[in-house]
Amino acid sequence: MNDIRQALEDMVWQFAYRGIVKCKLVLHTGGLSALESAFDALGWDDPHEVEMEFNACEVEGCNQWAENGVHWGNLYLRLCGKHTIAADRKKQRPAIREYALRREAMRGPDGRLPAQRGGTR
Repeated sequence: MNDIRQALEDMVWQFAYRGIVKCKLVLHTGGLSALESAFDALGWDDPHEVEMEFNACEVEGCNQWAENGVHWGNLYLRLCGKHTIAADRKKQRPAIREYALRREAMRGPDGRLPAQRGGTR
């Protein structure tokens, strides 16, 4: 049963709409009946709030969805579209969220992070 739940959750993460409600990241059904059924089966509200730490742009104070993984200076960051463009244009990097700095400090000399358990979110 856990495999089925995980598969359903993975599908919702892939196909649900992303939004921002009161500065919180959410997934929502967009009124699509298949997604409504999936949210119901998972016991999720519509919209369903998601953890900022794993899904938001890693620039301090930015509450947009992270869309890309980008090198900006010596850090590899998950950034929203606006900050991806800034990094691409080699603009000065603003303050970065503490959890992202801690993660980047764990990279080995080969540029890899230590192996972690669990999913990708």
